[in-house]
Amino acid sequence: MQFVASYPKSGNTWIRLVAAAYHLSDEELLEFMESHDASADIPVALRYTDAERYQYQAVSPFPLSEMNFSQEVRLRPAAMLVLRREAYMTSTRRPVPIKSHHIHAEIDGIDLWNSVWTDRVVNPVRDPREVCCSFAAHRGMNYEETADLMADSKARMGEERERVHSLISSWSTHVRSWLSADDTPVHSVQYEDLAANPVDEFYNILEFMEAPDLTRDRVKEAVEQTRFDRMQELESEHGFPEKTADQEQFFRSGKTSGWEEELPSDVARKIEDDHGEMMEHLGYL
Repeated sequence: MQFVASYPKSGNTWIRLVAAAYHLSDEELLEFMESHDASADIPVALRYTDAERYQYQAVSPFPLSEMNFSQEVRLRPAAMLVLRREAYMTSTRRPVPIKSHHIHAEIDGIDLWNSVWTDRVVNPVRDPREVCCSFAAHRGMNYEETADLMADSKARMGEERERVHSLISSWSTHVRSWLSADDTPVHSVQYEDLAANPVDEFYNILEFMEAPDLTRDRVKEAVEQTRFDRMQELESEHGFPEKTADQEQFFRSGKTSGWEEELPSDVARKIEDDHGEMMEHLGYL
């Protein structure tokens, strides 16, 4: 299986949208945005995640509600084989990138990214100050609470919707785990590069994912289909399935330097203090 694994609000959905749009006509994209038809192609690329509760419950004789995080992790190998079967039963005419927010790690001796179910991973990375702004809106939290969460090495997601927990750890730990992964084919890309040069960067991503019949013209068309302002307009008219109850809208800004006007200076300084080493490494400082 191919995954898009990232710290939250780092471009995960954008990459999966473009990967799906690469194989869909504009009419098919519009049909999904208007109807959210579960039988349409694009929901496969958007809605597959490695944290769906039903995949884990399918391999457990006990209710997931009675399990802790460590027990959920023990179920992951079998749950991922269930997910792999589902992914392989879908159309093979396009990549099916699966959403994940897990770090690259072992937990209690369980490899979260065993090669049995992991073929390739695209790993988008984004300036943590911009992440903080978007993540705060996504979670319905203030900036200070979000910055604290981003510095928590034990931070997890999974309380929302019907999801098991994903270990996101701190922003720095998450990013470092994927940049240093040497046992999994990983293509890391910075969100800011995607925004500045989308056709070239998405061409490289789709080439890494071995998308068939790859051409720059097809990539350019897929990028055009999923322009941020267009997704905002479609969401305002028809909604979007990944929007949480805490969000006013899923496609919020898509900016690369909006934090300069939005984020309080003391929160920005805290993030820089907490993650300065990795931010310098990536050119954010």
